Parts: sequence; structure tokens; C-alpha cells
Amino acid sequence: QAVSEPSLSDLSQQVVDLKNLVLAMQRSIDEKLSNCCGGGSCREPDPSSSVGSPPGVPSARPGLCAMFGDPHFTTFDGAHTILLADMPLWMVKSEHVWIQGLAKTNWGNLMGVAVGGPFMGNHTLVIYNNTLHDNSASPGLSVLYDGQPILESADSDGNAEFEVPFVLWAARRTEFSPSVHDREILNMKHPIEWSVGPWEDRFSNSPLAGLYVFKFPYGVELTVTGVDFMSAVVKMYHFEPQSGYCGNFDGNADDEFDPPREGEVPPILVPVSGHPKGEGLERVPEDRNLFLVSREATVLVNRVIEPPIQTPQARLKECPEELMAEAERECNVTRDIDMFRACVADYCLQPRPAVVRDMVAAEGLAEKVNAEGMLVPLGHGRCVDQAGRRFRILRSKGVRNEKDCTEYTAREAAGIPGVLGAQLQVGGTCELVVDPALDFATAGLPVPQEGGWADDAVVLAEDGVEGTSFISGVEQDLEWKCWRINA
Repeated sequence: QAVSEPSLSDLSQQVVDLKNLVLAMQRSIDEKLSNCCGGGSCREPDPSSSVGSPPGVPSARPGLCAMFGDPHFTTFDGAHTILLADMPLWMVKSEHVWIQGLAKTNWGNLMGVAVGGPFMGNHTLVIYNNTLHDNSASPGLSVLYDGQPILESADSDGNAEFEVPFVLWAARRTEFSPSVHDREILNMKHPIEWSVGPWEDRFSNSPLAGLYVFKFPYGVELTVTGVDFMSAVVKMYHFEPQSGYCGNFDGNADDEFDPPREGEVPPILVPVSGHPKGEGLERVPEDRNLFLVSREATVLVNRVIEPPIQTPQARLKECPEELMAEAERECNVTRDIDMFRACVADYCLQPRPAVVRDMVAAEGLAEKVNAEGMLVPLGHGRCVDQAGRRFRILRSKGVRNEKDCTEYTAREAAGIPGVLGAQLQVGGTCELVVDPALDFATAGLPVPQEGGWADDAVVLAEDGVEGTSFISGVEQDLEWKCWRINA
């Protein structure tokens, strides 16, 4: 009996079935590779190692938690919170998985992320922002594994990889690659547009300081860039009770935050300024601080992790009035408002000339470190001089994000006498901060892109008393950011 030839539709269906089978096999292989050895080559695990299968039943799907800026958090369950504090903190705190962040200054700038705990066989990975803190081969971010630098030697394309079987696979790339990086990160939802630009720009194209990805046992992944101090996303399954600033991962965002009090933050920031609540929000104790696990890590990162000290404000409360006046007279030789305050506080404790000499020497060292013409972020708030006075500003028409504002200021305006820095308000446009002596008509300022200068480009300080010569600090306000050009 003759066998009939298969129809074209039958062949098409067979091709579709075959493709689906291949995709299913690939997903299964990827999952086993990720769980087995974090993305590296799979081998039989060492029976003496504590690295192995997750201790509980993993959730059906992994979740994403983001930490960035000063720092803001988007939890696994979708809560949006902020922490303005100087402390090592738990991103994920569980019995087996330890993921920590390092927030510095009272504005909480994210300067480091560390991963360790039993699920890594108690090995430790530290990635930190090294800007102005060391002479790393990869300025911007540095990575340490058990205290030793990794991912420093790159190929001609700027790519580098590192592997410890069953524990870690790490890679540095100069740009986003779908074969290496997780596209789900680009699609994370945020209720506002950040001043540094759209969320996906933190990781797509060629982000600042490169794009780092780390794959660990249990399917845990960490992706990091140097945008907005640092931007980090943890991807993991829920398989045991956990807490920390990434939340409890129970599917309910409402039990992870309290809304800000009325008037506490500008209205535009309310959706992303929840107060974290729950367990694991305490400061990480020293005996569990992964940033201090090894001598090498402690030495290298110590320029970012300075020991906590009494704040100048606390010291000044105890300073007698006459001694305070003397301290202000003696310390009035610096242009930097933070240096001035610290000098006054130290002088109140030890009224001697050496305090002022030390302050002047420290300021000179800082000026050498901060290269001439470099744009230095001063924090949240409008720019002010040593006396707390606001400056005259030149307002652009359409430069609305932090990246474009800082690039224009650093590349185009930094060399023009009288241009002191820049400031940017959430929802506003970039403003050059200038000395009152600058003549806008003859200064020769390059025209900003995105519409040039606003119709009312020159704006005087509201009270008519304008700052001069040097940006010393900020008038604290979460709605603004200020940058100073080092003279």
C-alpha cells in the first residue's frame, strides 16, 4: 500500500513541535546550570562543601529586587522605599543567603554590595564604588572575591570573566548583551522617571563603569552598574524565610512599607519614598559585616567604610557660646562648608591651632584628589555658598535628566570663568550655577541641546542676596541635586 506524502501543514506543525521541544530542553538545562554552579561549567559538587541544593522548595518564579541611588529600594513584592542613613544594611537576610548593601553619608549613597553566607560556602564577594578612592584598573567599580581583586584584566572589547566552580560565575561587559544579562531587569516598573533618566538606561547600551553580572548557587543572580552611585538588582527564588530591605517576598507589598508623612517629601517623590518596615532592617553587626570579612577587603574598602563618628551637629550642641565664636573665626579659612563645620566641631573639643592646620591640609589633599575641572556631586538640595546663600543661575530649556545636565556642565561649561556648577530639580530643567560677575551676553557659553536656553534664562536669587565664588554645600531638599566644578 502506498504511503501518502505528508502535507505542508503537517510538516509545519512538526517544525513548531520540534522548536518547542528544543526550547523546553534549553530552559531545563539553563535552570540546572544556574542551580548547580551559577552559570559556569557544571561538575560534581564537593561533598565536604556546604554549597548544594536550596534548603527549601523554591517559588514557582524568581523575583527581582533593586537598590540604587541614595538608596531607593524596589522590593521583591513591588514596594518602593528609601533609606537616608549611613550604615551597612541587609538587602536579603536569611539563614543561607546573605546579601548586604553599604549606604554612606546621611543621604545614604549606595557605595557597595556584598554577597556571602552558607550558600556560598562562606566565601565572600564585594563590589564597591571606588570613585576617588583608589587607583583601580577599572575606575568606577571594583570587585573582590575573598578579599582579592577580580575582573580587572579585560580583553580588547573590555570584557572579563571569573569562575569558582559551584560558587560563582562573574562577568564584566561594556554593554548589555541578551546572552549574558537578564532582559527582565530592563522591564522593572517604577512610578516616576528618575533624574538620571529612564530606568532601563541604567543597564542598557553602555552604562557608566560597565555592566557586571554575578551568578551564584540556588539560582541567585546580581547585576550591577555604576549609574546613580550604584544600581544593583538581585534575582532569586523564595525558598526560606527572609527579611531585609528587599522585603519578605511573601507576595504582599503592603506589609513592607509605611507611606511618607504628609509634607515630608515633595509630592512627586511620594510614590517612591515609603518608610521600610518589617524585620532585618537593623544595622548589620560587625561579626556579620561582609565588607569586613577579610583583611584585604577591609584595607581596600576602608576608604569608603570609615568608622562611625559623632556628627558635627552633635558636638556643636555642647560647645559654649564664646568658644563657638572663637572656633568660627579660626576656621573661616576654608571655602568648603562641610570642612568648616567639621573644623568648628573639632575646635570645640580641642581648641588649638593644629585643628585648623589639619583641616587646611585635608582640604588641600581633597582638592588634589578631585581633579581640576571635575564635576563633584554635593548631594540633595540647591547649591549654596559658605554663608548659605543661593546663587544666580542660567536655566536651560529642555535638559531634564541628570546624565545630560552633568555631561553638558562638565564638557561644555566647566572651563568658562564664573561657571561654578549645576543643579537640577525633579521635573525641572538643568540650571548652571554662576557667579554674579559672569556676563551671560559675553561669556560665550555653548548652547545646550534640547531647546537651548529658557526664555527667562538668567534667574537671580530670590532674596536678592546672591552666593559668590564657590559652591560650599547644599540647602537640603530631596527635590534638588547639586554638583560643583572643582576650580
